[in-house]
Amino acid sequence: MLFFMFACGAAQAQSRMPDSMRVKQEKFNQEQKFKAKRQRDSLELARYKQSTAAVISYDSKGNKVEEVKKADGTTVITTTIKKPPILNRKFSMDTINVDSVFLKVVKSKLRLFVYHKGQILTAYKCVFGPNWEGQKLQEGDRKTPEGIFTISDVHKHEKWEYFMLIDYPNEESKKNFEELKLKGDISQNARIGGNIGIHGIWFNGDNVIDLKHHWTDGCISIKNADVQELAKLVKPGYTKISILK
Repeated sequence: MLFFMFACGAAQAQSRMPDSMRVKQEKFNQEQKFKAKRQRDSLELARYKQSTAAVISYDSKGNKVEEVKKADGTTVITTTIKKPPILNRKFSMDTINVDSVFLKVVKSKLRLFVYHKGQILTAYKCVFGPNWEGQKLQEGDRKTPEGIFTISDVHKHEKWEYFMLIDYPNEESKKNFEELKLKGDISQNARIGGNIGIHGIWFNGDNVIDLKHHWTDGCISIKNADVQELAKLVKPGYTKISILK
């Protein structure tokens, strides 16, 4: 009886062994196929690299041009477009919706950025007053106010080509001004000031902008050609301007 049970157990073990071995064999075969495919891919990539030649050049606009000659004799040319720099980037007025224009002045960068539909369209160099750093405190401090304002008026100017008035002091400016008085940071007799805007410069004075010479009474000064262009982009009573440190 014991012999019979042992014989049956051995027979069952033998019947299970082929299933176990088959699973292992299938797994092994799959691994071998994967290794073989990886080797074929590596060899194919190596042959491709050896059978192609790339010539890289740049066109008159600074775009990268890559010419690849394949082993089969065909040639593939790929051009990578290089975007022009932001400063004084050219654009077509026909593509501009002035309702989608937003201005941002960054004092620390001495830049006036023009945004169109949320994307930077172009940028201009700019300068301010001699005490340009920091928030405007009061009339006569020759500082440019910081905050968000609206271009309230645009008109030709006899000295500075164009003048784009901003709505300083707005409600936020008045609030800050009164708080400064309460703190004693400015005199109780101080006045808040006004007539702040964006304008050009005197005739043949563009080099003053390039030299970063701060000369205004608190306005933002840009080159005359730039202010002519900018005047076409803004909409009085609508265009917003953010002035940052």
